[in-house]
Amino acid sequence: MAAYAVTYAYVPENDEMAAIRPTHVDFLKNLHEQGTLLISGRLTECDPLGALLIIKGDSVEEVEAIMDQDPIYSGGFVSERLVRLWNVAFGAIAEKN
Repeated sequence: MAAYAVTYAYVPENDEMAAIRPTHVDFLKNLHEQGTLLISGRLTECDPLGALLIIKGDSVEEVEAIMDQDPIYSGGFVSERLVRLWNVAFGAIAEKN
């Protein structure tokens, strides 16, 4: 399996987005526990605000299908999503076994 960098650009924060965030966090927590999500976090010094997630997968299409299930994405709170194969040149991200 390869690593894929997924970037989100969020729509402006609103009450509906804040209400769905706990479900989004639970979704990501489950992916992490399964070993699919290697690392993630919010990008705070950009406009619009967004997130970076590193996902294990076999193809862009597979990762897109996984991330289509993210409530913050399926709820319409992501204005742009990019999924790209990440060729790690130095260092490593430990994978859960």
